[in-house]
Amino acid sequence: MALSFCGNDDHFNSYNVTNGVLNNGCFVDALNLVPHVFLLFITFPILFIGWGSQSSKVQIHHNTWLHFPGHNLRWILTFSLLFVHVCEFAEGIVSNKMMQTNHLHLFMPAFMGFIAATTSVVYYHNIETSNFPKLLLVLFIYWVLAFVTKSIKLWKFAAYSVGPQHLRFCITALLVMLYGLLMAVEINVIRVRKYVFFANPQKVKPPEDLQDLGVRFLQPFVNLLSKATYWWMNPLIMGAHKRPIELKKIGKLPIAMRALTNYLRLKDAYEDQRTAEDPDRSPSIWRSMYRAFGRPILLSSTFRYLADLLGFAGPLCISGIVKYLDPQNSVQTTDKSKERYFGVYFMSSTELLQNTSVLAVLLFLALVLQRTFLQASYYVTIETGINLRGALLAMIYNKMLRLSTSNMSMGEMTLGQINNLVAIETNQLMWFLFLCPNLWAMPVQIVMGVILLYYLLGPSALVGASVIVLLAPVQYLIATKLADTQKSSLEHSTDRLKKTSEILKGIKLLKLYAWENIFCDSVEETRGKELTSLKTFAFFTSMSIFMNAAIPIAAVLATFVMHHFLNEKGPTPSEAFAALALFHILVTPLFLLSTVVRFAVKALVSVQKLGEFLQSDEIGDDSWRNGDMSVSFEAGKKPMGMTKAINRKQPMRYQMDNYEQPTRRQMRPTETEDVAVKVSNGFFTWGSNLSTLSNINIRIPSGQLTMIVGQVGCGKSSLLLAMLGEMQTIEGRVYWTVCVCSHVFLFFHSLCFTFIQIFSVYNVLGMCCVSHVCCNVCFCRHEARFKQRMLELTDTNNTAYLFLSAANRWLEVRTDYLGAVIVLTAAGASIWSLEYGLPSGGLVGLGLTYALTVTNYLNWVVRNLADLEVQMAAVKKVNSFLTTESENYEGSMDTSQVPENWPQNGEIKIQDLCVRYDPMLKPVLKHVNAYIEPGQKVGICGRTGSGKSSLSLAFFNMVDIFEGKIVIDGIDICKLPLQTLRSRLSIILQDPVLFSGSIRFNLDPERTCTDDRLWEALEIAQLKNMVKALPGGLDAVVTEGGENFSVGQRQLFCLARAFVRKSSILIMDEATASIDMATENILQKVVMTAFADRTVVTIAHRVHTILTADLVIVMKRGNILEYDKPETLLEQEDGMFASFVKADM
Repeated sequence: MALSFCGNDDHFNSYNVTNGVLNNGCFVDALNLVPHVFLLFITFPILFIGWGSQSSKVQIHHNTWLHFPGHNLRWILTFSLLFVHVCEFAEGIVSNKMMQTNHLHLFMPAFMGFIAATTSVVYYHNIETSNFPKLLLVLFIYWVLAFVTKSIKLWKFAAYSVGPQHLRFCITALLVMLYGLLMAVEINVIRVRKYVFFANPQKVKPPEDLQDLGVRFLQPFVNLLSKATYWWMNPLIMGAHKRPIELKKIGKLPIAMRALTNYLRLKDAYEDQRTAEDPDRSPSIWRSMYRAFGRPILLSSTFRYLADLLGFAGPLCISGIVKYLDPQNSVQTTDKSKERYFGVYFMSSTELLQNTSVLAVLLFLALVLQRTFLQASYYVTIETGINLRGALLAMIYNKMLRLSTSNMSMGEMTLGQINNLVAIETNQLMWFLFLCPNLWAMPVQIVMGVILLYYLLGPSALVGASVIVLLAPVQYLIATKLADTQKSSLEHSTDRLKKTSEILKGIKLLKLYAWENIFCDSVEETRGKELTSLKTFAFFTSMSIFMNAAIPIAAVLATFVMHHFLNEKGPTPSEAFAALALFHILVTPLFLLSTVVRFAVKALVSVQKLGEFLQSDEIGDDSWRNGDMSVSFEAGKKPMGMTKAINRKQPMRYQMDNYEQPTRRQMRPTETEDVAVKVSNGFFTWGSNLSTLSNINIRIPSGQLTMIVGQVGCGKSSLLLAMLGEMQTIEGRVYWTVCVCSHVFLFFHSLCFTFIQIFSVYNVLGMCCVSHVCCNVCFCRHEARFKQRMLELTDTNNTAYLFLSAANRWLEVRTDYLGAVIVLTAAGASIWSLEYGLPSGGLVGLGLTYALTVTNYLNWVVRNLADLEVQMAAVKKVNSFLTTESENYEGSMDTSQVPENWPQNGEIKIQDLCVRYDPMLKPVLKHVNAYIEPGQKVGICGRTGSGKSSLSLAFFNMVDIFEGKIVIDGIDICKLPLQTLRSRLSIILQDPVLFSGSIRFNLDPERTCTDDRLWEALEIAQLKNMVKALPGGLDAVVTEGGENFSVGQRQLFCLARAFVRKSSILIMDEATASIDMATENILQKVVMTAFADRTVVTIAHRVHTILTADLVIVMKRGNILEYDKPETLLEQEDGMFASFVKADM
């Protein structure tokens, strides 16, 4: 047919204007071209000039990305406009086929409108990035012209009785509405920015985040199209393809995503639940999470609903394509003249949807929109989950700094439990938030699927739905079993991690006592239980996957059988393949059901644990240091508006510190005169009803040295912790008047007590996790710096997590779009090939049904390949660890060659001994020679770094003996198997190490000793009466790290442990450093008595303890400087040993 803008039909003159030009349909359509031509004519030179001027310049930095008012609304309206133009173009093409000749005016304005709408959004983006709003006046004129011309067209349709029953009328009405809304958006920009018609235009700076060049995560700031497709990630993805991404390249997070911001938001929601009438009320974490993060969850749920609804367009379009490809069902228009107005054909809405090509295009658009909304839902939930996790981590860290020591010492809370809160429970809640929209999306999917199945197949579809309903309890049962098994696995995993942690902390002691196998067996036993749970978990997981696949198949079979029984024939191809596609859609909610239930159960448990932790006893705020023990509820509340008032020019640590700590009151003049600390009528407890410290009344003078003395277990450490607020106060007050760090408190079981025995730092998932009460942090007022470091590490981890999520969405959007193109290609090829009679309608339906699943397969193939590469990094780390050189446990001598009672005498010969800790390091012992007779008591002293402890480790072959040898009772220890050597010697270390379990286990983990022998060892160590008083006696509980005993008591248990073994050689490596002098003197006498016929080598902490030794060795810089009897060495007044004794007197 010849091309003509207005057509050239025989029975109608398209160019007749006798009734007025506006009554000519072709003229009205031509009039609608004017706004589009105007926009293209004006904007193309501007865009060309703009791009040309930028081509030779540096790319505009993202700090110029300003969003004009109504930014998101404009993009949504423009996308809607593009979709309506596509519908208008399709309607024009189909209507044109009904005409005798080609009428370009039926589809040409729609095509030009699509081009103009695309140009408008490109033009707007460039104007926005260059922040030059005056050029938006062109768009305002365009929207006005388009609105006027479309309104004229709609008016003429109404005048000629064209109504909503005609598709072209509906499309025109939608275009009038969209142009009007876009015109209103431009008016709003003029009103706010005042770039025209106003004397003083508004000056707007870029967002504060974008003024910081370190912020590289731009998802919140880019335009809507870039947000939907993650286009802003392209440079990072391309760069990552060439070289690995470095941490510094991903930059910092925007303020709204930082842990501090989200912490303040969650903290406010948590604390606001407490009222003045009921300040002790336990706030709900669920309610806090909803108040702080409910809005993005609702947004994500909206996206998910839209995606799920659009997902049903696929089966319906397949049904229509297969149905109308059949010639028997093709549309037959008998009288085309009935629907003619303005000399052209007007079709109904249903008639357009009976065109297979139109259905193929709609199928493509529906897939693109469905996957876009789905990925947007995923991103929002993941971002919200990460923000929640950051906020919870900040709450846990802040709580740690306020946690009362009594919770740890009384066993109410262990290090493993706190580690689990950080590493497991916060992740459980994060993952629950990821899956949260499924809770309400799954019922909608199932209900809509059943309704559409009923629409296609009638009552027989209810049979398939009944199968799903009947098998749902089985799924729920499996999900419950999965949750129980997962809980059991987590318990065993926690126990295993706890034991592993204890092994790592006490690894030196374990190796010296040759207890590695005992503790390894314990870990392997726990691991065996964990593996049993994991195997059960894998079994139920397999059952769940099988049921997820079997239920749709069973439902399809039942449905088709019932349909054949009721209708005496099977479903048509269009019905069958549409039903099959719908059942495929139902697989997803059924598959996720067990997962969502499992994570919901985990989330409930995690919230319970977090609630208990957040409600545990605290040391209170700073006011207790000034004597105000009771603090009002209002003192700790954040002032109104504090969350948004974040000063970025000030270090973040000060903001969090100021937020958490109320203003200190001024000290009274009398308090600053001569008293640093004052305790009045103090009664303190570790959590029980009984007072640990009673009737304490002390005054610590300012500027003076105060000494606190007493026997082991008398309460010296408790007194200091009570003054620090770490104990629960039953009665009394503590007053502080000057900074604690200006004073030194000495416990006279040693000259110094570092609080480093008190706190440990663990690195969990790249974040600094404090697992114990940080007494020294609070003690020296470093809370702010500590919080700042934790927040920085949390933000760093969250930044990587968010970029990973954005990269996943970038990939999945592109594979989804590729899948949609594949479906469109398959549909187009099927429609085209049917014209030549190649495939049947059934084969077309089969191909399209499985083409819909290509998208999912593409995603999973790429994701699994990427995940495999990532997970192989763990294999690499394990392999690297396995290739690390380990100790040679075998030795050159066989165990059978070593006498059972070796060493019997305890003779030690040290011959030209050279020792180093690593082949790359310098020697720490250089050509040392010494001889220790059997049963001799030897004292070794020297300054720090002289090599005393290195020599003690050399006896156990714990260091590299690269020259010389140590011969014990005639056997070179380097030739012995390490297990044999270390099991025949005993050592007491300076740092006391106890393991969780019982007293019996800590004394005799090998379980080879009788109770009498254990009681004898406890009696020698002065612990018998104390242990007898404990519930269970030898089976009394020892908490993790022995926190329920004082430091001195722990050291005495270590002494008893050495006595239990009764080796002929005992090494004491500054073993009395943590006990008082009186007890030390008693123990020295006990050692001399109990080991009278044994060899004892003592590394001296205080030289007066070795004055009665048979031999003294003085070391300096890895060499023996003095070697003789103590009385002989004392005669040398200028000798080093003599100087040590004088200094120690």
